[in-house]
Formats: sequence, C-alpha cells, structure tokens
Amino acid sequence: MNRRKRSFRDYAKYGYRILLGALFRRKVDQCGKLLRVAGGVTVSKAKHARLIIGDNVLLFKDTGFYLDSGEAVIEIGDHTFINRRSEIICKKHVKIGSHCAISWDVAIMDTDIHRIEGSADTKPTVIGDHVWIGNKAIILKGVTIGEGAVVAAGSVVSKDVAPYTLVAGVPAKLVREDVRWHV
Repeated sequence: MNRRKRSFRDYAKYGYRILLGALFRRKVDQCGKLLRVAGGVTVSKAKHARLIIGDNVLLFKDTGFYLDSGEAVIEIGDHTFINRRSEIICKKHVKIGSHCAISWDVAIMDTDIHRIEGSADTKPTVIGDHVWIGNKAIILKGVTIGEGAVVAAGSVVSKDVAPYTLVAGVPAKLVREDVRWHV
C-alpha cells in the first residue's frame, strides 16, 4: 500500500480543524468526539431545537444548519462529512446516517418552507448509512435514502431511494442497482 507522507502543514491543518470543532461544540446540543470544522459554519436554531452530531464528523466552510422550530432535530451520524455551502433546513426531523459523503452545495430539507393548503408542510427526511450525495443535489421533505445509495450531482430527490442504487436527474430516477462505492 502506498501511503503519502504527511507534512507538518497537514498536521497543523488537522489540529486547527479540531480546535475549531471544540469551539463549535458550544452551538451543538450533543456531540461525539473528534468533531472537525474547516471554516465558518452557520447554526440558526429556534429555542428548544436540537443539533446532534456523532463521532469523527467533518464540517466544511459555509455549511448551514437551520432549525426553524422548537421541535426541530438534526442528527448526523459518525464519520460523516458535509462539504462546502451545503444546507440542512429542518422544522421537525432530519437524520443523516454514519459514513455519509455529502458534497458541496447540497440542500437537505424536511419542509416546503412555506405552507401549501391541503398538504403537510413537513415530513421527516432520513438518509441511511454510507450514502453519497453529489454536488448541487436537493433532497426534499419526506424522502428516505437507503443504505449505500448514490445520488448523482444536480439531482432533485422527491421520492424514496432504495438501498444500493444510483439515482440521477430531475426528478431523480433509478439509473443503476447494486451499486457499491468507496472513498
């Protein structure tokens, strides 16, 4: 196995991210060990809303968490990373599993933001373990993404995604089954 040598700069960057993670813990209701933060992260929380983060999570610059009601709960599993400019908008419940890779400019929500007469304005959104979401994808309210699934870049997911499948498009449709991905 060919491992690259780490420079002093790599170690300094890692340490700085852990320091920012320690400072960020003040904004979190429950947090695991080794939270790393790479730049400014926005948290907008209503009173009594809860942000729960697992172990070894990495949050990149300009990630945003918007908990818009007192009963809002966002849960992020262990070893998940959320890349630049991604936003999670929650009125009730958004759950992201462990070992997930969420690319940049992704929007995940459990609400329509505005109320439409005759329809529920919020439904829980659940992302299973080991899910990869490509850049600029949008995950809408009430969606469950199964374990090991891949959401292609630019997709709009409005319906459930089966485990170990690849979906793409607007709206997202099945492209391939029995998909396995690795970092």
